[in-house]
Amino acid sequence: MIDKKIIQKCIKGKIFDDSSERNRKMLHITLTRKSDLVVVCPATANLIAKFSNGYADDLASTSLIASNKQILFMPAMNVEMWNNKINKKNVTNLQKSGVEFIGPDYGYLSCGEIGLGRLSGDNKILQIILNYLKRSKKLQKKKCLVTAGPTLEPIDAVRYISNYSSGKQGFEIAKQLMLVGANVTLISGPTNLQPPPKIKFIEVLTAKEMNEAVRKNLKTDVAVFTAAVSDVSPKKTMTNKIKKEKLKKIILKKNPDILRNISLNSSIKPEFVVGFAAETNNYINNAKKKLITKDCNLIVVNKISKKNNVFGSEFNQVAIVDRNEVNKFGRMTKINVAKILVNKIINNFEK
Repeated sequence: MIDKKIIQKCIKGKIFDDSSERNRKMLHITLTRKSDLVVVCPATANLIAKFSNGYADDLASTSLIASNKQILFMPAMNVEMWNNKINKKNVTNLQKSGVEFIGPDYGYLSCGEIGLGRLSGDNKILQIILNYLKRSKKLQKKKCLVTAGPTLEPIDAVRYISNYSSGKQGFEIAKQLMLVGANVTLISGPTNLQPPPKIKFIEVLTAKEMNEAVRKNLKTDVAVFTAAVSDVSPKKTMTNKIKKEKLKKIILKKNPDILRNISLNSSIKPEFVVGFAAETNNYINNAKKKLITKDCNLIVVNKISKKNNVFGSEFNQVAIVDRNEVNKFGRMTKINVAKILVNKIINNFEK
């Protein structure tokens, strides 16, 4: 192990080790909250395994578990260690959780062997870190509104109309917007998800409540409407349970079209509006139609099928449609879908 005093001579800033937390309770929380980015360099097979499996038994691993920032791993190890199936499984698990890996590179290794496992070069690592730090402020001072989850429309005291939306995609978009410096408001129907940190979170139940919450929080630069809002609701809601023999007909009424009502009103429309669509047939044509009729900047569309059953899943397969082109993407994590969308939003403000 390198002596702490030697490292201190080489860098500017503070150095912490396991002993540091003895006199500073919750140091692992403080360090991650005060940082803009978390970089693990070099990332050993041991630390990758610990983080992948939720171990937190020292300052480094505890800080990783506690982090609410983007995490970068710079792996360095023997080629066989890197290619080991267990290590590969751990790497994949972390990537699914949003951790990004830089390297390893191919070349001479410290053990004397040659192969994939070499730490990426200093200049490459430095440039990537600088790029991420710049990205963490790309939407600074921008206000962003995100809707997520389903809405529930009560029929009586025990029944309701709803859909399969889990809210995962919307919550991840809110998180990624927060990570690039935006001031985020997340309005969500009922889910089992923990809202991302450092955002304003508003929970609603019905389409009517979501419509009201959106209108109250519309002083925003960007609006991303991922929520699966119920199209209809019972015209009359019973306070008692309707007996099944009397449950013969439910009279429905249309719910407000939140996206359309906001986008077509120039006095309240945000600068950049993203709509979401879930389609089973003619999904690109339907997305193009929705883009025009609801005057959005982008439509993100899912083609719902047995191969792409996105509800409740950590994965999604989408196409992003704008006025000029259609970008189709393969199956990826909802985290990566969110990152792609956020990059498109950033590009809009950098034109």
